[in-house]
Amino acid sequence: MVHARAAHSASARMISPVRSRDTPSGNSPATREIVRRLISGRPPHTKRGDTPARAAASACDNLYRELSRWVGADGCHALFTRALAETRPDQPALGKIRLHPKSEAYIDGIADSIIAYGDPETATALESVLVRLVELLGRLIGDDMAGKLIDRTFGDSRHGSEDTREEA
Repeated sequence: MVHARAAHSASARMISPVRSRDTPSGNSPATREIVRRLISGRPPHTKRGDTPARAAASACDNLYRELSRWVGADGCHALFTRALAETRPDQPALGKIRLHPKSEAYIDGIADSIIAYGDPETATALESVLVRLVELLGRLIGDDMAGKLIDRTFGDSRHGSEDTREEA
């Protein structure tokens, strides 16, 4: 009986859509640092402009495109969808944000959100989505592996971008 309760409890934690604050990746400084690097390290030739919200949106677009290479477009979209759904109740600026899988601009509704809530609040909301996405990825493959995957992915993609610009 005790074993059955423990097994049920463990399986309930695994499928629970509610974010657990006691997970290793639960909004840790390392996770926030990864997200800050994603936002600040985006390619300079972005079409979205220089505001913090547009930089965060560009980081989302870049992460979707690059992470899709590793987990597939559907898997990456599932991670973003869940991160957005779990973050949206705490971040009203996400109400206008939409995801468009397999599109050039994956994140849409940035301008509407900036108009309605302001650039700083929209930037904070998008950063929260990225933090949650990194946490979810960490729960799937481990925090260390998630960090290494993101670092490797963006390290490789930056070199590719620089090579392309040099050749052009």
